[in-house]
Amino acid sequence: MSILFPTDFSEHSAKTFGFALDLAKKLNETITLVHVYPVPMNYPSIDETRLGDVSEELINVTESAMEDRLRQFKTDLQDRYGSSHPELVRVNGILRMGFVGEEVARAADEVKASYIVIGAKKPTGLKKFLGGSDVGAIIKKSHVPIFTVPENYHFRSIDKIAYATDLTFNDNDVISRLMELALKFGSIIKCFHVHDSNLEVENAIISDFIERYKTEANNRTITFELVDNINITDGIDYYVNQHDIDLLVVLKQKTYWLDIFESSVTKKLVFHEDVPMLIYHD
Repeated sequence: MSILFPTDFSEHSAKTFGFALDLAKKLNETITLVHVYPVPMNYPSIDETRLGDVSEELINVTESAMEDRLRQFKTDLQDRYGSSHPELVRVNGILRMGFVGEEVARAADEVKASYIVIGAKKPTGLKKFLGGSDVGAIIKKSHVPIFTVPENYHFRSIDKIAYATDLTFNDNDVISRLMELALKFGSIIKCFHVHDSNLEVENAIISDFIERYKTEANNRTITFELVDNINITDGIDYYVNQHDIDLLVVLKQKTYWLDIFESSVTKKLVFHEDVPMLIYHD
């Protein structure tokens, strides 16, 4: 198993690598860097009779340049983290030409990735890679759990994991996986549901969850509670800030979330100012 780390070779990406490195150590896994670059385009002035030759030449030149950049980025990471992490985990690197979402998803399958770690930077101007549409494409195309790490995140231990639950049977699988992850980090899990109605029904479901995870609930390693708010994202933000959450977890599905991963609401969650996010897929 490996942790897949899509990179654009930026400073933010190099900084985010520290998060992936810590995760890889705790899970005893390797890290695979992947850089996706677009198909090179010919100039309109090129003679059509030489189009095929030039296209192949452009592809070869671009690939060679990307290989140099990937090599340099790996060297920079070694220089940056080598002294503080002398036991630096093994880092591999691959290049892909095409669309980011599709190629990252394909790479994740190839390396049997356990997680994808992305440095999520708010897009400005034309800087879209790993900062807007491409992050959304990776979330949409991949079925591997995805960590998004915001630009302003300051690295700290993950002591409190918050899971924004929709109170369905799908939660049991997510909670089981989170319990395994929490053991690696020594974290507690705080499950919460944002609601604005059906309080009696939701309280009954919460009670069922507490009974199901009685041992963990009694030990306070997992808690369940309701958050009253008519807006889901506002309720999530409130909970994260009030409880000093270190990692926010959501399940990507069409119920409860109302397909928010296809809308601008995603950006508000993914680009949270200082809290990483873990996205599971149903």
